[in-house]
Amino acid sequence: MAEARAARLPAWAWPLLALPVVAGVGAWTYWAVSSAVHVRLQGSLRTMLASSASALGQWLEAQANLAAVMAADPRVRRDVEALIALARRTGGDPAALKADSAQAHLREVLAPVVSRQHNAGFFVLDPGGLILARIVDERVGERVVLTVADAAARVRDGRPVFLAPTLKQRFANVPMAFVMVPLQDASGAAIATFAFRIPAEEMGEILNASRLGETGETYAVDAEGHMLTESRFPEQVARVGLLPPEAEGRTTAALELRDPGVDLALGKAATPQKTWPLTWAVAEAVAGRDGVNATGYRDYRGVSVVGAWQWLPQWGFGIVTEIDRAEAYETMAVVRRAFGVLGLGLLLVAGAIALSSRRIYGLQKEVDRSARLGQYTLEDKIGEGGMGAVYRARHTFLRRPTAIKLIRSGMATKAMLARFEREVQLTSQLTHPNTIAIYDYGRTPDGVFYYAMEYLPGLPLDRVIVDDGPQPEARVVHLAKQICASLAEAHQIGLVHRDVKPANVMLCERGGTYDVVKVLDFGLVKELAAIEDSGVTAAGHIVGTPHYLAPEGITGAANVDARSDVYAVGAVAYALVTGGHVFAGKSGAEVIGHHLHSAPKPPSERLGRAIDPSLERLILDCLSKKPEDRPANAMVLLERLEERWTGGAWTQREAREWWQTRAQAMLEARRATEESVSRGPKLAVDVASRMGSSGSVSALSLEDEGTKTRIRRAP
Repeated sequence: MAEARAARLPAWAWPLLALPVVAGVGAWTYWAVSSAVHVRLQGSLRTMLASSASALGQWLEAQANLAAVMAADPRVRRDVEALIALARRTGGDPAALKADSAQAHLREVLAPVVSRQHNAGFFVLDPGGLILARIVDERVGERVVLTVADAAARVRDGRPVFLAPTLKQRFANVPMAFVMVPLQDASGAAIATFAFRIPAEEMGEILNASRLGETGETYAVDAEGHMLTESRFPEQVARVGLLPPEAEGRTTAALELRDPGVDLALGKAATPQKTWPLTWAVAEAVAGRDGVNATGYRDYRGVSVVGAWQWLPQWGFGIVTEIDRAEAYETMAVVRRAFGVLGLGLLLVAGAIALSSRRIYGLQKEVDRSARLGQYTLEDKIGEGGMGAVYRARHTFLRRPTAIKLIRSGMATKAMLARFEREVQLTSQLTHPNTIAIYDYGRTPDGVFYYAMEYLPGLPLDRVIVDDGPQPEARVVHLAKQICASLAEAHQIGLVHRDVKPANVMLCERGGTYDVVKVLDFGLVKELAAIEDSGVTAAGHIVGTPHYLAPEGITGAANVDARSDVYAVGAVAYALVTGGHVFAGKSGAEVIGHHLHSAPKPPSERLGRAIDPSLERLILDCLSKKPEDRPANAMVLLERLEERWTGGAWTQREAREWWQTRAQAMLEARRATEESVSRGPKLAVDVASRMGSSGSVSALSLEDEGTKTRIRRAP
């Protein structure tokens, strides 16, 4: 009977039976979307904070390295020793210190480096806190305040110290920050402190090179809760009276990051500013507790925000990134309005559910098919480093040789993992046959990052140079052309490699062709369009390998472009011709100093015999200190190699003979290294559920002695 009554229901009533299901699904969907937005927001805040902290930390390290290079200059040491002796004889007489020839000579020595840094400067302190020297006469012969003297005392322990900007002691018309390094005598004992000035506004530019939304900002904070950079809302801060008169409208070192208890744009606080507690994020940061709050709290304007924070103990300050809560959860407001509209049209929803079910079923079948597209089985470990390992692998269906690189979460920071992922994304855009091919990649929620790439059973050029010595000039030209061809594609689309060196160039035999070059490891690639506004590799950041660094990469990363890669190619060609580096040194700082100041010895002079003058001239042109004196990019260098080289060609007969007679020992040594680290458990990587670039999902399956763990990377 019930079946008969059901059968008599009109066709339009059938969808109504689905309304309770629609309501339940709607409630569950809203909860799922809300949870997903919350989790994604937390991830975005953490990623933004990690990126900003990494960029600023690397920039400060670069500034400290640059300061150390200047402090290590023998001319600087001699001038400072003379000023110390003068201060002892005269009791620190300011007039004597300003008039001494050592003061002028010190400024002359440091001027070339200081002039290349935006708004930079320096001062030198003796152990008693007396200012021995400055870039200008003002303040020379005076003693610094206690906080600066304390920072200088910490410098003598051997580590660089960051001196935050303050209103208590100014070295310019605006508060300035400094990195301080020890200045040592010939025996290595610290005799003074060298302070290199860095503008606080540049710190703010690095932190805010990329921001969340229209209201997001990232700022630095000291242990007392003062903002060390400029606020994104200076007019609003000044209008509500949060700045003292001496700040002159600037927030650096003047704005106290306290919670007023109310939105100051809507009303005044009930108590004086000094009685307000620090904001949630600042209080947690200065207490040394890193974290994220995606629920909401008030910032220094009283606006409800969400944020993440981190204390940087090495530099003695914290970083906070925030965005207004209303903007952060704007998606949820849209979702709520959407559900309201859906609630008014439940009958339409029932029909949409039927249609969506068919589409979901079709998508599920598509996902099931894509899950069977491929699987990689790890066979032998071919390399191992501090953050992970590289395995030789095979594809289950294609059977092509593959290399799988795994980065362990416990071995790398989030910023490092982000850099590895960026390496893969940028390298995968390149299609030149002399550039290593990337097949696949993924990153799991617990931090295991992996990618599949072309397996290259060849020899890195650094091993060839060490084991085989100087190479024939025709072969050098043959290899340099291929390196230039790979880099030319990158330069054409606005990318700079920034770490060209022999270890990143693999010499291979491919398909019966010998001496095929593959350029590897675009992990330090930088987009030219982002040089001015990228927080990942900010101005002043020294990146690369010292023996192959262009001078502009040392003094300021904002100057790095394709000509920096040309400099490195010249250094690689120099090493191939001579069997040694352009410059040698006992430390990285010494090598860097040579790149800045020393002219390279011509290869013929290094070898003690003549080489082709056109090749030698082109190598030395690439190694010019001034970028404008080098070939403009890799394509121009390639064209000049083709036009100017008049010697014989490096033939396949010669290449095959070298591989058959001289390469075998090097290949066996490399294989022995691979075998020595291949005795661990076998791992299997299952790359599944590929759904296209807009919503890809990859799964990584690790099998170790019968135990199988499945982890999934979110789209």
